[in-house]
Amino acid sequence: MLWITPQGKQREVMALPAIGHMVVLGTAGSGKTTMALLRAYHLSKLPNAGRVLLVTFNRALVKYMCELCRDKPRTLIVENYHKFARGYLFSRGKMPYNNGILNPDKKIQYIEDALKVVKKKMPSELTFQRSKEFFIDEIAFIQKFGFSNLDSYYEAERIGRVGANIKRDNRKWVFAVYEKYIELREQAGYKYDWEDIAFHVYNEFREDNGDRRYTHIIVDEGQDFSPMMIKSLAAAIPEHGSFTFLGDVAQQIYGSRLSWRDSGINVDKVWRFSVNYRNPAAIISFAKDIIKSKYWQKSSDMVDATDQIAEGPKPVLVKFSNGQDEVSWVVDHAISAGRNSSAVIICRNREDVNFFAQALERKGCIPTEITKDIPGYAHKKTVYLTTFHSAKGLEFDNVYIPFLNSEKLPDPEMVSSSVSVAEAYANEIKLLYVGVTRSKYGLYMSYSGAISILFPQEADSYDFHDGESAM
Repeated sequence: MLWITPQGKQREVMALPAIGHMVVLGTAGSGKTTMALLRAYHLSKLPNAGRVLLVTFNRALVKYMCELCRDKPRTLIVENYHKFARGYLFSRGKMPYNNGILNPDKKIQYIEDALKVVKKKMPSELTFQRSKEFFIDEIAFIQKFGFSNLDSYYEAERIGRVGANIKRDNRKWVFAVYEKYIELREQAGYKYDWEDIAFHVYNEFREDNGDRRYTHIIVDEGQDFSPMMIKSLAAAIPEHGSFTFLGDVAQQIYGSRLSWRDSGINVDKVWRFSVNYRNPAAIISFAKDIIKSKYWQKSSDMVDATDQIAEGPKPVLVKFSNGQDEVSWVVDHAISAGRNSSAVIICRNREDVNFFAQALERKGCIPTEITKDIPGYAHKKTVYLTTFHSAKGLEFDNVYIPFLNSEKLPDPEMVSSSVSVAEAYANEIKLLYVGVTRSKYGLYMSYSGAISILFPQEADSYDFHDGESAM
């Protein structure tokens, strides 16, 4: 049973041709997850449909989809990309029993070690004066595109990249660090890391002449997938199968700045959905003010909301003289809202999530924390806690976003570890956009001290309140 009902043009996506590659781009709230589920369910019910894979980026969204699609057909599989990748490589005898995937922290260490080794050989080369963050970012770029040799990396265009341009003649030094990193990693027993596993999956499919495990693959939140992820999934279907990509570049929050177009797949048609079924007009107006910021990086694939179905009040911003009063206000109002609706407090990091969890528990409220393993369900009347990243793809009646001050947003650690300030700000402002567009009715934002430079202060799309009068 599918616990959702298609609206408007969503029915058209559900019934798109069952052969070929299709792209569906939609604004926030246009129902992309709904369309993905409808499409997957429809394809699974076709005669001789074979197996259908609905794949997304994070595990929280996987859980949420499974809840919406209860008693789903056995032929319909819902999982995140990396589970798909590990499973396929394991079936081909290419995944070590000890997993063999290097975690992000160790990856950074091996890149640093590789950089030291290569730099020692060419101490006067100016390329090595770049920060370690530059090399980490550039190696991720190499992996996301699957550049297996220097020539392919040398020819790559760097359009749209912020703050990390590099001359082609100097790319050989970056690639030398990349090759040394791979060498050190494999010497330590790690065959893959989380960013290049898609490259190996794609190459394995090229060598795989057997029957494909899935006839149809649908990708939700596709804007977070690297070009190699998309290519590997497109390669995972037979010639008579279908590949459907759904995404919203405005919610591209993992810093890739890459497009589905970079995958090089041949697409039969691109669909655009501008109707917002989730957010009230007032929230859409505020979200558009965020997009107008000088820190926002625009893309031709972004779809603006042109029509809104839902109704609701203006977003609210409350200023407090201190953080203690702010926390007290957010907790009290979230508890009150959670008695009759789904209410969520969205934080920048897990530390703040834990902080609010304790504050709620002191008031007798046991919140539901949404993590990669625990989803949130908008239809439940309770208080949720989560981060911006884990909230993506979900929706709630009332949304509370605290700590919108200059010390929390943009996140200082992300700024310091980024290739450039501009790149960090571009990533952080999209988190704010994701957060505000989770609301189906009420949006309540708060801060103490100096407000974040990412917040559209001059906009008239929200109501401002002083904390003393709001208490």
